[in-house]
Amino acid sequence: MSKRENQILQLLKRDPFIQQQELADILGISRSCVAGHIMNLSKKGYIKGKGYILSNHVYTVTIGAANIDLTSYTSAKLIYEDSNPGKIISTPGGVGRNIAQNVALLKNESYLISVVGNDTNGKALFEHTKSTGVNVNYLYRLDGEKTSVCNSIIDENGKCIVAVNDMSILEKLTPTLLSQAQSLIQNASVLIIDCNLTEETLAWLFNHANNVPIFVDTVSRSKASKIRHFLSRIHTLKPNRSEAEILSGIKIETLKDAADAAHWFHQHGVQRLILSMDAEGVYYSERDNTSGCSSAIHTNVINANGAGDAMMAGLVHCWLEGMELKESIRFAQQCSVLTLSSEHIEIFPKNRTYF
Repeated sequence: MSKRENQILQLLKRDPFIQQQELADILGISRSCVAGHIMNLSKKGYIKGKGYILSNHVYTVTIGAANIDLTSYTSAKLIYEDSNPGKIISTPGGVGRNIAQNVALLKNESYLISVVGNDTNGKALFEHTKSTGVNVNYLYRLDGEKTSVCNSIIDENGKCIVAVNDMSILEKLTPTLLSQAQSLIQNASVLIIDCNLTEETLAWLFNHANNVPIFVDTVSRSKASKIRHFLSRIHTLKPNRSEAEILSGIKIETLKDAADAAHWFHQHGVQRLILSMDAEGVYYSERDNTSGCSSAIHTNVINANGAGDAMMAGLVHCWLEGMELKESIRFAQQCSVLTLSSEHIEIFPKNRTYF
């Protein structure tokens, strides 16, 4: 490989979808020279497929919500219909954005596809997410739109009592917009989807992902039903008890019920089910393979928001590392615990001691 070819290869590793003219401008050569070098790299096996996807190029694509989280913490027992003392903090959030950020913090190449407004909140989200190592080339900033905001109230036990979200901008994350990143999506090692997306967008993703393993975060009971008709295309599904019940129609109160629900999901095509059982831990099941329950890891809960997102990031990381499911579950739980014990949604906030 020539020195120039190596320079181009390193630039492609940073952004496999960079345009030839941009490469030419960076290197100070003509576009035709860039095209010739890329042809040579393809012949030598360093590049394959559309979009300059590199041989053995491992990366994840997460598609979902990106928003600002306003979180109100009460300093005493919550009193309804009254003013409560406490504190209010603003942090980057959104299920998809949180997952993409945590995947990047676990030292994986991570792309985020989402939409924010071209406003103060949107610019802050864009810059913060970029600073954590996430590739934000497909985090679209839309003029005239308001960045999503989620407002949560957390009680003295760290439990979210109620949340109000203003996420209408996600309706703008359409199949037409996603088609601009179709090659990126179809060549990903893992595709992570959250159910904040519209049904039309979810349908497009399931129908255009080819054979890429799809990990799905159901988000909430009301949004989980959007994926009912696409279960056969899901590799890993991570619902909580309530979300699994609404999809399967099976009441889940015991581990036996969880096993029955897992069997139902496998019959409908889901390869792996990761079911949160609250204080009982996590029930996990892989079609035609292993199943079991991993006990809960007890911690001082400060904020439950984002814990599930951290767990999904852990699952994705372990899948990329080729870890067994049982081992993956424990690692993912540890990721979740780190978030539970922090006011922030990152797996690795500053000034912390880690496993």
